[in-house]
Parts: sequence; C-alpha cells; structure tokens
Amino acid sequence: MTRPRPGHRAREAGPGEDVLPDEPTRRYADELAALLDAAGFPRMPARALMALLTSPTGELTGEQIGEVLEVSPAAVSGAVRYLQSVQVVRVRSLPRTRRRMYGLAPNWYTLTLTRLSLYGELSGLAGHRPVSIGPDTDAGRRVQEMGDFYAFLNRRFPELLEEWEAMKAQRGQQVEE
Repeated sequence: MTRPRPGHRAREAGPGEDVLPDEPTRRYADELAALLDAAGFPRMPARALMALLTSPTGELTGEQIGEVLEVSPAAVSGAVRYLQSVQVVRVRSLPRTRRRMYGLAPNWYTLTLTRLSLYGELSGLAGHRPVSIGPDTDAGRRVQEMGDFYAFLNRRFPELLEEWEAMKAQRGQQVEE
C-alpha cells in the first residue's frame, strides 16, 4: 500500500506497480537531496532525483513521485522537466494510458563529468579576459586560477571515467565468480 497524500485516500499498488519506498528510505532520500540542494542543485529536482534513485525499481510515475514527496503534480512536472533537460532522467509512456514513467538514465551520475565542453569553454574564456583584469590584478589571478582549474578538470575527467568503468567491470567480474 502506498502512503496517501494529506486529504487523499490510500490506494493499493496497481498491476505492474511496485510498492513505494518506506519511511526510512524516504528520509534517507531527503537527506541525499538536501546535500544536492546545499551544493546548488535545484531543490525539487534534487528531491525527485533521489526519490527515483531510492525507489525499488528506479522508476516512478509522476503520481508516485508526488506521493513520495507529498507535492503537487505541478511541482513534479517542473522537477522532471528539469531532470530531463540535464539528461539524468529518461521518460517512457505507459501503454494505453496517458501516464508516463520516469527512470534514471544509465550512468546518470557521470553526466556532469561528461560535459567537458563547458570546462574547456570556461578555461578558454579565462585566457580572453579584458585588459582591466590582467594577470597582475587580484581579479585576474582569480580568473586565471578558475581557468587553470577547469583546464585540469577537462584533462582529468576522461581518465577518471575510464578508471570508474574499469572498476565497475572488475566489480562485476568479482560478483560473478
């Protein structure tokens, strides 16, 4: 049985629907979302993302996300629209209904690392700053440090992703043995 929203009656899970996360799991998901929120990720998309992450199947309908988070359909709609725009969530239509199922994109957590063009652009722009913030000014030194940092990330992230994939593959082989 799913947890009802205030003012709504509880309903049984329908065919093909998994039971929603229990209360301790919901609290844990909220803690994870709070960390993302504190790091600058929008609050409601962070909550929706963590609800999907901690759900039994990694997929929920918009209605189920609303039940888990105890929020309106409009809040869910905005959250999943944002998550789709940053490519961490995929969507599919449920057959013979108007409902949609939202799920985590494969390797969703690596997507921020694969935006190398952003890091390259930030690094490049640091070298094209106005004369008024040249290398001998405090602002110029801050901009240069930012540019150097993003150049470093631009070089290292592909290596880190390769290392991560190798670790995952090795872990998968260990599980099979």
